[in-house]
Amino acid sequence: MKSSPSQQPSLFDSPALKLGALGRAVKLALARAARESNISREELAHRAAALAEEAGVNLCPGGGLGAATLNKWLDLNSPGHMPSLTGLTVLCRVLDDAAPLAPVLEYLGLEAMGPEDRKYLDMGRAYLELKGARKGLRKAEAKF
Repeated sequence: MKSSPSQQPSLFDSPALKLGALGRAVKLALARAARESNISREELAHRAAALAEEAGVNLCPGGGLGAATLNKWLDLNSPGHMPSLTGLTVLCRVLDDAAPLAPVLEYLGLEAMGPEDRKYLDMGRAYLELKGARKGLRKAEAKF
C-alpha cells in the first residue's frame, strides 16, 4: 500500500513484520476455535488423525496426530511448532471453523467467502448484468 507524500508509512505496514506475526495469529485463532468447540483436545486430535488417515495424508512426520503435538500447535508460547497447511485445514474441518485460516488470507489481502456471502455476490452481479441489459435495451429502442 502506497502512502501519500505527506504521510509517513506506518511501521506496522511492513510485510515482514506482518509475516512474523502470522504464526501467532493463526495459533491464536486455532486455539480460540478449539476452546469454543465442544470437543476435548484428545478428541480433536483423534478426529483429526482419523480424517487424515482416511485421506491418506500425514499430519506429522511420524504419521498420526497425538494430543502432545496438538497441544504444541495450540500453544502461543511454542512458535516452533506450527501445523502444516494440511494440518491446519484438517483441524478447521474437524472444528467446523475456518477462522484459523483468516490470518493467512488477510496477510495476502484476501477474505474468505461463505455460502451466504456467495449468494449476495451472485445476486449483486446478476443485478448489475440486468441493469446493463436494460440500458442496452433502452438504447436499442431509442434507435428504433
